[in-house]
Amino acid sequence: MLKGDKVTLLAKQKILDLLKAEQEYVSGEYICQQLQVSRTAVWKIIEILRKDGYEIEARSRTGYRLVSTPDVLDPAVWLTDLRVSCIGRNSSYHKVLGSTNEKAKELARQRVPEGTVIITEEQTQGKGRLGRAWQCPPKAGLCFSVILYPTVNPMEVAQCTMLAAVAVVRALHNTLGIQAQVKWPNDVYINDCKVCGILAEMTAEADRVKYLVLGIGININQSQADFAAAISTATSLSIQRGHQVSRVQVLKAVLEELDALYLQWQQQGFAPLKDMWRQTALWFGEPVLVSGLQRTWEGILEDIDDSGALILRLPEGGRKTFYSGEVSLRLRKT
Repeated sequence: MLKGDKVTLLAKQKILDLLKAEQEYVSGEYICQQLQVSRTAVWKIIEILRKDGYEIEARSRTGYRLVSTPDVLDPAVWLTDLRVSCIGRNSSYHKVLGSTNEKAKELARQRVPEGTVIITEEQTQGKGRLGRAWQCPPKAGLCFSVILYPTVNPMEVAQCTMLAAVAVVRALHNTLGIQAQVKWPNDVYINDCKVCGILAEMTAEADRVKYLVLGIGININQSQADFAAAISTATSLSIQRGHQVSRVQVLKAVLEELDALYLQWQQQGFAPLKDMWRQTALWFGEPVLVSGLQRTWEGILEDIDDSGALILRLPEGGRKTFYSGEVSLRLRKT
């Protein structure tokens, strides 16, 4: 985050905290004292908040009152009480971006702090694994990327994709009571429909990762019409719940789970995460089809190995290992 942007963000956070703490009006003089700025500076920040969608009432000789808060992903809304040690402590917020992953890679090359989150209200050129498009309509989806500098071998990066998927599953369960599942290697499903996709991209040398970008897209408040022909395999949290869902609530929950699991992964390795994956894996122990560019294999989804690769038990009794960059997975109809 640029220095000027950070100053503005902190001022917005402080003013919002002051307004939220009171049901009635908060005097301009009191806000000035708390922020140690002029009345003109306070007025400018209030105007920025109004443009962001906050309804703030002003009354002469009385002060300001917060009437309503929009469902925006501005860090001023969610950063204050975020319970994390690394992921989400720094952020880069945008109204529109082509791709949060592309912006994240640009910032990672500048070595911004680890855990920096790049988030946008609308993403116009998002992509998923194997080059597939990922749509994020304005104020309906949740699209963000996280910059990490893990001290691991490049072959271990697939573990981080699974870490992110498990974090999403845990966050949805803890905040909304939704039972979601992880579809190897990088998706989250609810009732056999996709609600979340994850794309990990890295720059690495032979034995070390320079940086890793985790892009996460979650369908929050899309309607069935937003998915068009893909509705049979896509869903949103609002479709599943039957009402609108707070994007900020989901974002905070995912960041907190991601932060906790990333720390655990660094300290304890992949074994605990592997157990969590097994507990939440879609089609675990079931007959599946694994499709590559030239052929398809069938078998039982038996497990994952320590690199995060899928282990398929073949009909003749042997086993075959698949890596995420080369194949896709689907249930075999019986």
